[in-house]
Amino acid sequence: MKKWIIMPLMVCVMSLSAFAFDSGFTLGVRANLAGSLTDPHISKEDRNYLGAEFMRGMLGFVVSGDVELTYIFDSKRYFNYTDNNIFGGLGWAFNLGIGQGFSGQISGSTNERIGKIDVYCRVFMSPVLNFSTSLKTYFLKNRLALSFTVGGKMPMDPDPTYELYSNLTKKQLEDCEAEGLDFYPETGTLVVSEKMMKKINPIGALLKLGVEYNQPVIETMELTFGAFLQYYIYRPKYVIMPKKVVDAAVLNGQKNGITIDFENHPINSFYMNSFDFGLIVGLLFKV
Repeated sequence: MKKWIIMPLMVCVMSLSAFAFDSGFTLGVRANLAGSLTDPHISKEDRNYLGAEFMRGMLGFVVSGDVELTYIFDSKRYFNYTDNNIFGGLGWAFNLGIGQGFSGQISGSTNERIGKIDVYCRVFMSPVLNFSTSLKTYFLKNRLALSFTVGGKMPMDPDPTYELYSNLTKKQLEDCEAEGLDFYPETGTLVVSEKMMKKINPIGALLKLGVEYNQPVIETMELTFGAFLQYYIYRPKYVIMPKKVVDAAVLNGQKNGITIDFENHPINSFYMNSFDFGLIVGLLFKV
């Protein structure tokens, strides 16, 4: 490579450290690419009510974006450090984002004639609103940031889509159909009525750990790369399920002398939690 190409590149690289954001307000715009593993929790009594011997989670993929406003309390001014080579200071951030949501569950039961029945249901929601506040600790001239976040998440999709399938063979599916059970694969829409929208708990809590690396580009802009782990705690209180699953629960309830009414009977022990993990890519601007 010719010298006239190498020299400008070297000058740019050497000048990057001069632009690190040391204090004041910053505004970040970020994309979050994440895997989401549903972690359902429910009491045995409510599992019996639903006609399920067990419930397990499934893995999905979600994308979201957020805007983050941060104030950096620099180590020199607020903590009397002589430099920020190691400890750069603390930051207090507020986040507002929107993106996708995912919930996947495997429900299992046993039929005397058919045997073990596992039903897989994957639900996709969009949009989902995220809001949170974070405490950040900066290191290495504010290049590296470790964060702890608390906040909330609010699903806002009145018509989420779903995929439903099972572990049954064609013969077993036909046997189920003969008993009034329909577990043929399908995709569809979960229509949430206005009455149910008022009853369902709209907000869940989230706890998040993150690490970010900020690479200066120009005096007022940095590139952000990072990763995060997040646990989302959500108790819907009332459940919305595909009609096939509702019909199966009602039929099972009739066999056991139980009246199934999902619209008026809350499932208080049911938590539709999730464990999210992923990558962060974005831009950070000096305000």
